[in-house]
Amino acid sequence: MKRFFTPAIFLCILLLNLWFLHSPLLGSIFFVLYVILLCKHVSSITKNSLAGPIVTLSSFIILNTILYYAYGTTPVTTSVVMLLSLLFFIPKKEQGHTERFKDVLTKWSAWKQHTFHPFLYTKDILCALVVTFFDTSLLGFLWLHRTIDLMPSPWQAVDAGFFLIFTVATILLTYIVLTSRSRHISTALVSLHLFVMYAIAALLYPLGYGFDAFIHRATESWIFQYGFITPKQPYYIGQYSFVVFLSHITGLSIHLIDVYLVPLLAALLIPFTVAFSYAKKFNMRQNHALIHILAIALVPFLSFHLTTPHNLVVLLSLLTVFTTLLYQKNKENWHIPLLLTLTALLTHPLIGAPLFGFFLTTLFLKHTKKTSIKHLWLGLSTFGQIFLLPIMFTVNNLRTGHGWPMFGNPFLELPKFFELFVRPYWYLKHAPIFWEMIYTWERMIVPVCVLISLLGFFLYKKKPAADYLYPLTAMGMFLSAWLLRSWITFPDVVVYEQGDYPMRLIHASMLFLLPWFLYGLYRIAKALYIEHDKYWRTILVILGAGLLTVSFYFSYPQRNIKSRFPGFNVTQADFDAVEWIHKHETGFSFSPTILPDPTQIGVVGTIQSGEETITKDEHDYNYIVLSNQLVSATALTKFGFAKTFNTPLGELFYYAIPTGGPLYQQYGKMLYQGQKRAYMETAMDLVGVDTSYFVVNSYWANADRIIEGAKQTADSWEVIDNGDVWVFVYER
Repeated sequence: MKRFFTPAIFLCILLLNLWFLHSPLLGSIFFVLYVILLCKHVSSITKNSLAGPIVTLSSFIILNTILYYAYGTTPVTTSVVMLLSLLFFIPKKEQGHTERFKDVLTKWSAWKQHTFHPFLYTKDILCALVVTFFDTSLLGFLWLHRTIDLMPSPWQAVDAGFFLIFTVATILLTYIVLTSRSRHISTALVSLHLFVMYAIAALLYPLGYGFDAFIHRATESWIFQYGFITPKQPYYIGQYSFVVFLSHITGLSIHLIDVYLVPLLAALLIPFTVAFSYAKKFNMRQNHALIHILAIALVPFLSFHLTTPHNLVVLLSLLTVFTTLLYQKNKENWHIPLLLTLTALLTHPLIGAPLFGFFLTTLFLKHTKKTSIKHLWLGLSTFGQIFLLPIMFTVNNLRTGHGWPMFGNPFLELPKFFELFVRPYWYLKHAPIFWEMIYTWERMIVPVCVLISLLGFFLYKKKPAADYLYPLTAMGMFLSAWLLRSWITFPDVVVYEQGDYPMRLIHASMLFLLPWFLYGLYRIAKALYIEHDKYWRTILVILGAGLLTVSFYFSYPQRNIKSRFPGFNVTQADFDAVEWIHKHETGFSFSPTILPDPTQIGVVGTIQSGEETITKDEHDYNYIVLSNQLVSATALTKFGFAKTFNTPLGELFYYAIPTGGPLYQQYGKMLYQGQKRAYMETAMDLVGVDTSYFVVNSYWANADRIIEGAKQTADSWEVIDNGDVWVFVYER
């Protein structure tokens, strides 16, 4: 009963904090302690170290999703989930005194081996401390350079010294992992290094980064306040309910949990889960498998720096691919990839469905003895992967009332597919030779990774039929992306976004080649290590660290002499602009020059003015705002889904999103076809209001000309933050 008593006490403290104390510090500490106990206990009862974190994570997400659809996500359902998790601790059978004594001796021996042994080697522990110092210094540097101003590329906050320190830390990390006998210390160091790579955006942009993440956080905030959002859609709920659950049980803000969720999960789960499965599959030493995990980051688009349902499912897919390898070696591990695929399916069905099909085929292959039947399953699986997503997207289009998409000849429209691989327009030609060499390597990364994957696949002898499923699934998803881009055109999606999902599908297909990519690298490294002396081995490690640093650089948007990324980030000026519009409509006087609380929705929130706290109730929001996506995302962050208008064209949000919507079309006309009052009046007619706002950011192309044109047609305007944003008012 001792194993039940301690977590029960922790759970009582968590529930007490949830309902009465509301302390983020208390909630966070005891939730982490409770989860550690839960993971260790699940691992012990299943006799599988992977089961603890995977079963815990998947169970929380699946239970919260089920309760969300049945009721919602509230403090009540959070309490229910936590109480249900306590069932894991109910003892099935008490151990005898002899068994307990043997268990204690085993744990003591393992603890001594993994804890004390490294300290016998001073050089190893010093290297570990140096790596920790370098990585924590990089994190501290990023924290000190966080900004609420315009910074399109995170690399504008750092200099060459940042990348030099990262490279040196990678070299030392490689040395300590390959020489240390402590798996726990090595795993912790790799996790910390990955967190440095994945936490850049979360640390540098306290207001948030990207665009999609703002939409998802706004939805999570709405669910946190109201329990659910209608209509209850069949996608994204896995992430939404889990983030809201974590916010309830820990007391931390939705914003804080959301921005760090995927970076933290990736840094913690990838080294432990992937390295263990990879080592078992290919019969290699754990430390070799662990250092190869860093090679996953060589593929720049497999970066887990943003929390979105898509990125969460990519992470779950990565874990599924490698744990399925383990299942192929041992039938007893089937429940781990199954839970991961179910979790992915509940989080993002349009991405989770191919993963679920992949695992089902693995099950069939595992339980089929006839070779001809196995070949049939492989063929059916590949064929299904090709057509599954085009069919699902079409059904979803019909379900949401957008009608049938337009179908074309995929062979005649093949150029559309090839356009996905063309470099964006912001890549300049004829840059200095150094930058041309760097960006030539960028184009070569994926082809080289695919070639190494094929090399690894062919070098691995005595492959069972299930191993062929990996490259066939990758090929099926690649061809599915071709059909999705060349065969189907979706209405209400702007032209430049038609290729988004096909490109994501191409990226996801690479996940199924990763085991063979890592094995190919292993065989190459092994051959070079055997054939060359220590000097050349050192050169190999330095080269690998350098290539990892280059891929690290490519994993975030760049602004340099070769690449001029045109995107922007949400700034304080954007928050001040939406605050001013709200103030102008409500007559509520306050100074908006504050760092807004991203968890406040539906109301202005609380504004601190000296000792006083001022609040304001909701109002009718009978106006529209034509602005770019980031300003609209800011409004979502600050006021949530405050207002939608029922129109003949469907429901329209009072800010101009989505980009394929009619309000955004009018915004585009205001930007590029002259700042005519008729465009604003047409927008007002769409929703039946008499007030509209046209927002222009100073960083927009031809902003000066647009601003001067709007001055000629607007009734009035307001200059925000010394001209960073201009707000033009149109009334009738």
